[in-house]
Amino acid sequence: MFNALHIPVLAKESTKVMMTVSKGLYLDATAGFGGHTQLILEGLDNQGHLIAADRDQDSIAYLKSKFSHPQLTILKSNFKSLRTEISQPDRSFAFDGIIADLGVSSHQLDSKDRGFSFKKDAELDMRMDQSTGISAKDWINTAPEDEISGVIWKYGEESYSRRIAKAIIEQRSIKPFSSTLELADLIYQLKKHSIKKEKKHPATKTFQAIRIHINDELGELRSLLDFSLEHLKPGGRIVIISFHSLEDRIVKRFFRDNSRIDPNLSKLPNIEDTSKLKVILKKIKPSDEEIKINPRARSAILRAAEKIQ
Repeated sequence: MFNALHIPVLAKESTKVMMTVSKGLYLDATAGFGGHTQLILEGLDNQGHLIAADRDQDSIAYLKSKFSHPQLTILKSNFKSLRTEISQPDRSFAFDGIIADLGVSSHQLDSKDRGFSFKKDAELDMRMDQSTGISAKDWINTAPEDEISGVIWKYGEESYSRRIAKAIIEQRSIKPFSSTLELADLIYQLKKHSIKKEKKHPATKTFQAIRIHINDELGELRSLLDFSLEHLKPGGRIVIISFHSLEDRIVKRFFRDNSRIDPNLSKLPNIEDTSKLKVILKKIKPSDEEIKINPRARSAILRAAEKIQ
């Protein structure tokens, strides 16, 4: 079940910048298969504690089988539910650090029954949490053409979005989609003449777009960033590893907007500085050596900020 586990990206760099005190309370919001979790636990003293959360049940099952640690709490939750799950009457926390690795795990990409990859024939699912929400297959077979083309353009920045959406509608009227390769082959046929111009598989952008939509990944990210402002201690740090420009843009703007005075007010006299964050790391990318070991790390970007009030 767990034969293709995730290699954590920028693991040492991210945990080092996040962990300012060894006795602190930390949140690994995307614990996955324990890469960052392990390093955080190793950095804690006997007063420290870590909450490891993930929305994927496979990850939760693995974490529970791997770790039996008195300073670790394992929690099944997506970003939007963290506020509810953590801020219970008997559980109200202020964190010294929060980390999130936004990448899809190798297990999710390589597992046939998850339907994330166009490289293997599998049921078209793509849900991070298979216990809830609509699958990619159900969405592709029912969504209106304008919605499909809009998702593919907005989240995949795919110039063929309208043609792909039109072809999906035509194909599903003959036979509904059920597998990843059915969709990937359709896109390949539409884009085969442009393959030489692209370094990636023709279906890459469309699969990314559908996955982001199905899992509401950008909405989830915004929820996590808002949560961090509420639940970090002054001096606590939020560390985000993103893997595509849409995610990184949200993180960059959030850090920027919360680390300066509102530009509309900045020229007024006697304006109090209401900044909530201080940017610690603007942009760190993996080394060439790390990319050689783990090619999936090549698009990763690490950013970090510290809460100042």
